[in-house]
Amino acid sequence: MKKNRKNLTGRCAAIALALPLTLVGSAALEAKPLPLPTTTQTAGSQLIADVRQINPTTVEVIYADGKMMMFDFYGPNIVRIFRDDNGGILRDPKAKPAAQILTANARRATGGVTVSKQNGTVAISTSRAAININCTTGLFSVVNKQTGETVVDEIAPVVFDKSKTKLTFAARPDEYFFGGGVQNGRFSHKGKSIAIVNTNNWVDGGVASPTPFYWSTRGYGVMWYTFKPGLYDFGSTQKGSVKLSHESKNLDVFFMVGEKPTDLLGEYYQLTGNPVLLPKFGFYEGHLNAYNRDYWKEADKGRTMTFEDGKSYKESASDKTGIKESLNGEKNNYQFSARAAIDRYVNHDMPLGWFLPNDGYGAGYGQESTLDGNIENLKQFGDYARKHGVEIGLWTQSDLHPKDSIEALLQRDIVKEMGTAGVRVLKTDVAWVGDGYSFGLNGVSDVAQIMPYYGNNARPFIISLDGWAGTQRYASIWSGDQTGGDWEYIRFHIPTFIGAGLSGLSNITSDLDGIFGGKNPIMNMREFEWKTFTAMGLNMDGWGSNAKYPFILGEPSASVNRTYLKLKSELMPYIYTAAHEAVTGKPLMRAMFLDDPNPYTLGKATEYQFMCGPYFLVAPIYKETRMDKQGNDIRNGIYLPEGEWVDYFNGKVYQGGRIINEFDAPYWKLPVFVKRGAIIPMVNPNNNVSQIDNTNRIFELYPYGESDYSLYDDDGKTELYRIGEHATTHIHSSLVKDRLTVNIDKTEGNFAGQEKNQSTEIRINVSQAPKKLVAKMGGKTVKLTEVSTMEALRSTENAWFYDKAPQFNRFATKGSDFEKVDITKNPMVCIHLAKTDVTANAIELRMDGYQFDNSDALLKSAGALNAPQTSLKDAEGANKAFTITAAWDKQANADYYEVKIDGMLHSTIRSTEFTIENLKPETEYDIQVRAVNKDGASEWTTLKGRTIKDPLDEAIRDITATNSTPDWEGLEVAKMFDFNEKNYWHTDYYKKEGVLPFDMTMNLHGIAKLDKIQYLPSSERDSHGQIYKGRIATSFDGSNWTENGTFEWNKDGGVKEYKFKGEPEAQYVKMTVEETKGGQASGTELYVFKTPGSKMKKPGDINNDNRIDENDFTSYLNYCGLRKGDKDFEGYVSNGDINRNGLIDAYDISVVATQLKSGVSSKQVAPVAGSISLVADKKVYQAGDVITLTVKGKDLVSLNALSFALPYKATDFEFIGIDVKDMGKMENISKDRLHSDGSKLLYPTFVNIGEQPAVEGTHDLFTIKLKTRKACKPSFKFSNLMMVDKFLRVKSEK
Repeated sequence: MKKNRKNLTGRCAAIALALPLTLVGSAALEAKPLPLPTTTQTAGSQLIADVRQINPTTVEVIYADGKMMMFDFYGPNIVRIFRDDNGGILRDPKAKPAAQILTANARRATGGVTVSKQNGTVAISTSRAAININCTTGLFSVVNKQTGETVVDEIAPVVFDKSKTKLTFAARPDEYFFGGGVQNGRFSHKGKSIAIVNTNNWVDGGVASPTPFYWSTRGYGVMWYTFKPGLYDFGSTQKGSVKLSHESKNLDVFFMVGEKPTDLLGEYYQLTGNPVLLPKFGFYEGHLNAYNRDYWKEADKGRTMTFEDGKSYKESASDKTGIKESLNGEKNNYQFSARAAIDRYVNHDMPLGWFLPNDGYGAGYGQESTLDGNIENLKQFGDYARKHGVEIGLWTQSDLHPKDSIEALLQRDIVKEMGTAGVRVLKTDVAWVGDGYSFGLNGVSDVAQIMPYYGNNARPFIISLDGWAGTQRYASIWSGDQTGGDWEYIRFHIPTFIGAGLSGLSNITSDLDGIFGGKNPIMNMREFEWKTFTAMGLNMDGWGSNAKYPFILGEPSASVNRTYLKLKSELMPYIYTAAHEAVTGKPLMRAMFLDDPNPYTLGKATEYQFMCGPYFLVAPIYKETRMDKQGNDIRNGIYLPEGEWVDYFNGKVYQGGRIINEFDAPYWKLPVFVKRGAIIPMVNPNNNVSQIDNTNRIFELYPYGESDYSLYDDDGKTELYRIGEHATTHIHSSLVKDRLTVNIDKTEGNFAGQEKNQSTEIRINVSQAPKKLVAKMGGKTVKLTEVSTMEALRSTENAWFYDKAPQFNRFATKGSDFEKVDITKNPMVCIHLAKTDVTANAIELRMDGYQFDNSDALLKSAGALNAPQTSLKDAEGANKAFTITAAWDKQANADYYEVKIDGMLHSTIRSTEFTIENLKPETEYDIQVRAVNKDGASEWTTLKGRTIKDPLDEAIRDITATNSTPDWEGLEVAKMFDFNEKNYWHTDYYKKEGVLPFDMTMNLHGIAKLDKIQYLPSSERDSHGQIYKGRIATSFDGSNWTENGTFEWNKDGGVKEYKFKGEPEAQYVKMTVEETKGGQASGTELYVFKTPGSKMKKPGDINNDNRIDENDFTSYLNYCGLRKGDKDFEGYVSNGDINRNGLIDAYDISVVATQLKSGVSSKQVAPVAGSISLVADKKVYQAGDVITLTVKGKDLVSLNALSFALPYKATDFEFIGIDVKDMGKMENISKDRLHSDGSKLLYPTFVNIGEQPAVEGTHDLFTIKLKTRKACKPSFKFSNLMMVDKFLRVKSEK
């Protein structure tokens, strides 16, 4: 044996990461051809042949059967554990194409690795971490040697089966888990499982950008070194355990040890790279659309947009009879150009940082015959954008580099785009998912290298849809296509963004108010409000049914959105500093527990609030609580950590250490609190980076005790920050009694373009004017002159101004009602100091007589308080298993009430009842209630309450229903399915005869395996109309029914139940009501339950938002003609291939189209029939001729949709357009497709939306026009013919 190897042998059990091993399948048996009584082989049946240190960082364990386990330390806190029983050696994970998860310098000095054996345990150690392997069981543990704590306990052997490798650890009762990437709607995973795979589901519960990394509050992190999908179960199937698996045949896992979350994130970054620091312009709003593809035609209905000429136009990619758009408006089409879109932001005084002009399939960025000509077109647009302070970028469907086989329109040359045209942003899309994570990782890596090299060292701004471990070192993340104008869109994104930051993905965004939907002004404002305090914002225009601009919905949303966009621009130094901290430490958008860890913050209770940087606490309005028509509401459940918190908009102080409720939130007001002690750097309000006044720096302070802050800055646009070209400024605030001292140190460091000669503005939040102010610059006292206005302050050197009532509402649209809204903040003392070299001169400010009123503004009453007489109300509503409601009598002299439950204090409750949410079902709680005023609080009233079992866990939501008899106006049947047990449904009360029997037809909007129905009779009107007797039938299509059974219910007022026979699968349920009380019908709720654990399937729900609507149709419109083999087909798009023929065709689209506009009627029609033919106008053509192909229909019956594929060579023909002859009222959504294999196909596609007349008979349907590029005798043949009727019956030909 070589002398430099440490040797250890012995008769202890196999010491692999998880021996004993479970070997499943023939591959395992062949690896060791010995008869095995079971599929499990224990460590006790194996002997360690050798344990040796093969190099300074790596220990090799060799078993008697020749198998090996490697322990390779990448630093004192990180160990890689590798085993491949098929004989493989330590290597990078396989992927096609190959890609690098780890950085080139992932290793750090270990400080020495030792191997020892003591008391039946083998220990492999550094100074900070140890792997201890039990020689009897073969199980291992990980120890943090600095604390002596065991942070990982393996409790079951590792399992290798045919397709997966599995690990199992112990979970402690007080342990919490975070990570896993973009897990929509989740950030705290205790008791849950998460998929480490792109689920192509971009709504709550889906996963868009997974990372095979998680960490635990116990003090360890795990990264599975693979590109394969995985599943991490943190106690959902077995309490007290962590079960990890990936679809790989070898074990390759990194373990990290650290005391703090930032330690573990830092070690993950050591391996996979630090997150990028976005260029400054990237923190501003972006606008994205395709401006080089579609045609605009005057229209007075449908999805139209009103333009500057006052006319309404409809956009189409298939109807080429309108005005074609372009980037530069050079073809008498300016209002339809990308330049015009920038002008709209300028004219509306809206901040805009970047712009993508080609975000759409088949768009391109020029209409020239050569790629170079199109590059020049892009450059001209870029020059125009940059003149307005806006950077440009491009959307990327697939390729980044030129391919000769592709026409000039769709060619890409990333080198020239960046070097010549000045592109500084790149956004990838679903095509990057189809080829897998390594393809996407390589793509963003490619851009991250090309952009600095050819773009004058420009800092890349890359937005990727599909990330993996390592993506953060190149790109930011976007969460996918979702629907705005919906509270759900805001709600689930808050924990999604928090969780992404805890996974190392601090730079995350989603479309402002969704890519689809978004017509609700109230939700639109709320969306812009909360995203002010996130990294990025982008308007994804052109896909939904309405335009996406921050001003498009008029007033007051235009004024409110502008106000918040301007606020973000003022906070740029603060946000940029916090974003820089996220490169190595805490994310920009922080979970509450990162600064205040306790059982309440570590779980889900604070999932709808967050810290932005160290000082701003943000609690978005994400649902209706007590909202009026204008959108004014309240927010409950805002957790304030210990300390004092200031309402940013009015200066009122709230004491921390409690949960405040009934916080007033008018439509314009985002609940934002500033922690006292805050030092907030700011700049002048601006619309983009070029408008920032770098000659004047601003600091706003909320003094409280001692506080420190370091401002970070760099050039904001190049990669030079990575090599140390940056500057920092340290600020210290000290408040002792009523004397405040502020020290602004000399700025350290430098960077290109740095403005060293700066004036300084200090804004101090106060409640009254100071007694004395003294300022020093460079150690010399300067005389301060008091002025009477802010204008005078800014024009006077070394001056100060007491602003008694600062006005926050400064950016409302002139003449709007919102301009009249008074938003007065607390008083400020503003000091303006003359310009000086900030790198040479420090500044000191002393204020005597500092006062800030920290009294509770809600406490006004005095006098004795009695303990409230309290009772518990019966749980109500769909979430009643998770709530307890306490009620009490109004107490004299009380200003508000407080409720304590589970150790948490819920305060500022002004009503006389309160519902505590997010409790555990079937759990007993102690509830305490007291009254509060300025003199103190009453005694507590204590009572016990218990939550119930969730009775509606499997109840299907969003059911719609129709009745064959009229409803009573205002009490429609929809109230039976709204999960609100406080209202009721009733048939027409004035129709006394002929009501029975009638059918109630329920559309579940998805296919479900059915368990039971529960009917809650109405207690209104003395139970008049209660249902007694009837029949149940089920259907897939709402037309063809299968009888399931009958029911006859008791005539009391209790809940009634029908149990489905045989657990049928169906999308429709029909209840035929045969007997009721009084001959009419009524009810409070009707719940339809799916079988426990089963999942709904929604055919056509391509957006995965659990509904079929115009947004799904919009997606189909864009994806029509995509087929299997296209890079953007697999995954998200392929889920829309309902008939599974490998093509998005008329059938798939009809599934959605037939459900729009109230759907199709149930009136029966004959099945679709007839034939389609294609006839050319002549046989021989010369170069430049136009070919007219007539599509003819013969003996057509019930044709409700039609599509086929027509292949042609782009080198021989140019597609001109389709002229409709007689297709009834069908929508023309035809697509001209360039497939990933280079083939060109036209997909004429027509569908009826909702109930429309079918095309019948024999006649010409439409013509297809192509221009020849050379003389030819073409022979065109179509394929993939799909003819569909309104009931989705088909006639097809291959």
